[in-house]
Amino acid sequence: MKIVILKFPHAPEYFFYVACSMATKLGCDVAGIITFDLNEKETSHEGYPIYPLTEIENLSWDVAIYTCDGNDFAEILPRMIELGIGKREQFKSDLWLLKQFMTKKYEDFADPAIQETLEWWKTHELSVFNQHIPYYTLSRVFFDEVCDLPYVHLQTIGGEWRRLYYPKNHDFRVQEGERFVVNLLTEQLPTSPHLYVTDEHKVQAGDIIIDAGVAEGNFALKYVDLCSKIYLFEPTEKWHEPLRQTFKDYRDKVEIIPRFVSDKTGRVSIAIDDALPDLRGKKIFLKMDVEGAEPKALRGAEKILTNNKVRASVCTYHNSDDLVKVKSIFQTFGYKTSTSAGYMVFIYDPNIFKTADFRKGIVYAEN
Repeated sequence: MKIVILKFPHAPEYFFYVACSMATKLGCDVAGIITFDLNEKETSHEGYPIYPLTEIENLSWDVAIYTCDGNDFAEILPRMIELGIGKREQFKSDLWLLKQFMTKKYEDFADPAIQETLEWWKTHELSVFNQHIPYYTLSRVFFDEVCDLPYVHLQTIGGEWRRLYYPKNHDFRVQEGERFVVNLLTEQLPTSPHLYVTDEHKVQAGDIIIDAGVAEGNFALKYVDLCSKIYLFEPTEKWHEPLRQTFKDYRDKVEIIPRFVSDKTGRVSIAIDDALPDLRGKKIFLKMDVEGAEPKALRGAEKILTNNKVRASVCTYHNSDDLVKVKSIFQTFGYKTSTSAGYMVFIYDPNIFKTADFRKGIVYAEN
């Protein structure tokens, strides 16, 4: 198979050369990199020729791989086809290439969950959750004129419906004139590798919840009536007013801490141990999803982890080595650890084309 890599101006620079290497390892013949940049000065890189778009008609190729903003490509592709530059089925996304590479890389792995995904890929595209979440859900958005914010309804663990607020300028899905939140709790389906709680590992009555990486606060709101206290760590300013509205009836129970969690306290970050009062001897449920900073955040929670009865659910999919780091930290403190079922492919990691790996979503830990 002969391949060309399309180099769009706003795509990550490293991708083109990683993609060429990946295609070569698959046994493909890389005809070259096609640049859309009129000011491109390079004519080759690491042995791969770089051609202007005007040269693509002079090359022999079966598949063109692209990575760019989806809207940009949606505008460019029809023009290319009108000019007779290939057929629609010849243009494949970077995720198609990643799927081919991972299929070959893992074809001999004995893990049944990985083999299940490879089988699923034969008739589906690669995604973050693959067969584990094969559909999406929509939650209708309403508007609160009193506080001037949009919201959706969320059902708590006790069956009550509460308002979950969003920033006014949030990017909602629009269908037939209505606004929706996509996949509000879909990643918490029982089949999800991103599942925070299980039948054996869950929030219990009277727990103190430490929620690091809150966003809209859907996890905390679900358990707000069951727990005794909630500490919400959320550094992103756009979420602060929606969170205040969501938990306005629970001011005595919920505390919002607008800082990044880390191993040390600084100007914009804070260690969990420094942020909280003495909770010695309390039952705590720690949920952590902080975009790859989980190892640092755990090192800043040594007192919490050593002085309390803790159940923790910590994300480990943002970086390829997070699983090893997080498990090691918990084991240092004498915790028993396990992982969520299944695997994720975290396509939003800039390094995913270098690592091309399956990742466990959550480490569960208990002392």
